[in-house]
Amino acid sequence: MESASRWLAKLMKSFLALLIFCSSCALAHGQSLASKGHSSPRIIENATADQVVAAQAILLLKRLDDDVIVYRSLEEFEQGRKLSRVPFETFNADLQDVSAEVEAAVSRLGDTRLKMEIAKALAGYREGAFWWQKIYQPRGINVLEMRLVRDETSDSFFVAGIPYIVMTNWRQANEHLQRAVRDLGIE
Repeated sequence: MESASRWLAKLMKSFLALLIFCSSCALAHGQSLASKGHSSPRIIENATADQVVAAQAILLLKRLDDDVIVYRSLEEFEQGRKLSRVPFETFNADLQDVSAEVEAAVSRLGDTRLKMEIAKALAGYREGAFWWQKIYQPRGINVLEMRLVRDETSDSFFVAGIPYIVMTNWRQANEHLQRAVRDLGIE
């Protein structure tokens, strides 16, 4: 089953690469599919290399955004209390896959504002994963890693606040991603 999932992951990467390549070709030829007022996606006429690179980075970041749940309010979070649509392992694997490619894209971008929005979005997903890992408990328990449980109120309050930190990071990452999408003009 694991080899099948790896094969599927490779197939998805190949499909994503093909999709990006085809989109890049269409962008390079300046084919506009729709105006901003229509519901279909708009391809930028006479796209620059920066715009193509930024679009690729945004597409990769949307993969992470699809994994997490972005709550619009504290009340909404407290009702749902879920951090993600996928398990921690899946999100962490997606983060590892996406990070190197997004960093490479950011290093090639000349547009400082777009570069910062994309970099801040990636940083938000990373920070959220960092804190999520602090409270994540896999189903199996490693006896070698067990420690005596301490009943310290400050530790309890700290741990209880971590989901809020994760949720805030997801929200900030999503806001930076949406700004990058607006700046690029591909809403």
